Amino acid sequence: MVHTDLTYITLSQWLLIVYQVFGGCCTNVFVLENLFKNNHSEYGLGSIITFSQFLFVSLISYFANTDFKSSNWRYLYLKQTNIPVKKWGILVIMYFTVSILNNQVARFNITIPVHIIFRSCGTVVTMIIGYLFAGKSYNRNQIISGIIITLGILISNIPLAFPETPSHKIIINYEFLMGISILLFATILSAFMGLFNESLFKAYGTYWQESLFYTHFLALPLFLFISPLLLQEFKVIWNDDHYISQDIPISNQFISLLVNVGTQYLCIRGVNILASKTSALTVTVALIVRKFISLLLSVLLFDNKVSTSGYIGSIFVLGGAFYYSVSTNKKNKQQTIKRE
Repeated sequence: MVHTDLTYITLSQWLLIVYQVFGGCCTNVFVLENLFKNNHSEYGLGSIITFSQFLFVSLISYFANTDFKSSNWRYLYLKQTNIPVKKWGILVIMYFTVSILNNQVARFNITIPVHIIFRSCGTVVTMIIGYLFAGKSYNRNQIISGIIITLGILISNIPLAFPETPSHKIIINYEFLMGISILLFATILSAFMGLFNESLFKAYGTYWQESLFYTHFLALPLFLFISPLLLQEFKVIWNDDHYISQDIPISNQFISLLVNVGTQYLCIRGVNILASKTSALTVTVALIVRKFISLLLSVLLFDNKVSTSGYIGSIFVLGGAFYYSVSTNKKNKQQTIKRE
């Protein structure tokens, strides 16, 4: 059974989730921005970062899915899956596409703060997709929170998409609109992915370690289609002329890449635990809070500029997410009292 609120998670589980989702994900965003800031090549590095993350997660989660006694080398000593492998195929394609797109938008002058704020619309997109394609229904408070979040997204991004020149002329920022369009497509696909993942857990049980391994391992062959680009981006990172020290000829960019993949594993692991115990919508809201912590770190540590409308929009989005969490907790407590 999949619960729909964080109140059903035990204290030890919640602490583990906080450590991995907030600690791992926030550190990951910090290192990711550091990689982009120190990249002075024509390549965006998004592809090699995504591939490294998928490879590392596959290796580190492999042993949790092995059975060396009952399986054999033909099956890579993998144990029998609880969820049919063909079911993972659909999820793998969606996850691969979402990951590639999210790491490519930096090439369209989409800063980390803008990326974080816009991706927060995942709550609204999940609600719409859930209503249209999964027969889900939402109460008044959830709908109101979705409206608040949508207003926040619009307030933050419209001035960036249609900036005003010093002569008070409104222009169209086509590069920004292209990046936002890619983000929107990735967010919609991510919503479908979350609902599909939720349906798998409901049908077969909550095997998040199996999900973590197969969604990354089965995606590795897909990187063959972009292998030339991966090689070029790896050369950029490896040949960076900023080293840890004079005695250790390893570039800072390469070390940052290693830290990035490690923290990405912690982040994904925490999200998978959360997804196995809550609904897709609750996962989205929890991640919004994490994203705003990353937003603050990006502004404070990398001196990223956020406009007044950006701050106002951020408050709307965070307020909408908080309103959803409070109203959902209140509803669950009322239902518990009625059952008693």
